[in-house]
Amino acid sequence: MNRIVLSTTLSLAAFTPFAMRGQDLPDNPNRFSFGPTFGMNFKADFNNNANPGPAAGDANHTYNNGYVLVDSSGDAGGLTTYWGYQNASQVVGGAMKFTAFQSNPSSVTGDPQYGGELIYQRVIGSLPFLSGDWGFEAGFNFTELDLRENLNGTAYVDSFPLNGVLPPGAGYNGTFSGPGALLGDTTLPAFTRAAAALTGYQKLSGQMFSLRLGPFAEWKLTHKLSLAASVGLTLAPTMVDYDFSETATLPGGGGAFATGGHSSKTKLLYGPYVGAMLRYDFNKHWGVYVGARFQNLTDLSQSIGGRTARLDPGATVYGTVGASWKF
Repeated sequence: MNRIVLSTTLSLAAFTPFAMRGQDLPDNPNRFSFGPTFGMNFKADFNNNANPGPAAGDANHTYNNGYVLVDSSGDAGGLTTYWGYQNASQVVGGAMKFTAFQSNPSSVTGDPQYGGELIYQRVIGSLPFLSGDWGFEAGFNFTELDLRENLNGTAYVDSFPLNGVLPPGAGYNGTFSGPGALLGDTTLPAFTRAAAALTGYQKLSGQMFSLRLGPFAEWKLTHKLSLAASVGLTLAPTMVDYDFSETATLPGGGGAFATGGHSSKTKLLYGPYVGAMLRYDFNKHWGVYVGARFQNLTDLSQSIGGRTARLDPGATVYGTVGASWKF
């Protein structure tokens, strides 16, 4: 909200003196500009929250498909009530198996993100001291998002004894103070661990639709060449999918393990922008332009399977080139 107030205040403060000047309008005060865009410096932050802990019992272990933690008794008798799991396939024989696909937190700056934009400008008056005009603009932009990275890390498979206890159904979440089903949290060999190198990928993809509003000023450099500057607020409904896939093969015939996931989230992002446009007019109606825009938007985060991904468009720069029509 502070970004909205600041952006609006600066915009009005910068251009209010011009609004008090009811000067002659040009013959064609309305302008449409349209063309492709490319956005740079979109970032994706990835974090895997799994922490399998030490290769021993009587300790805290957090997995991508559950947890085994020290309960309020301090795991008296080598047993804990503070555990939970997600899938029925984790019950193997007389034990519970948990997997932790562990990779380092990372930040990815993607390649240019492509899209297009349509801008409408309405001239309100003339600049008081320079040759040029001022007015208000509204711009609509679409950007296709695709930020990804390849994964490398370690996969851990830990096994805890049930000691004859029939486990509750999948999706069970035990508590710190109990009561609940008791799981063995003991030292080796009842507790076992296998580890292997993992490979895979994770990505953020989706679409950003942005609407920006604000005043602009345009200076006439020559009869046909002009330079415009604008400032205002961007509102950007954004739809993002988070996908990941990881695989590992345990040594000694321990088998292959794989995990993957998908989640979607939609959120309204917002923030200020500043832009510039250099336009060349072939005649009184048609011209071409090149432009650039900097904007600072809020972020979007989502989590699944013990992982968190964040889209960070906090310092993005857009470039564009296209055609303009005055009427």
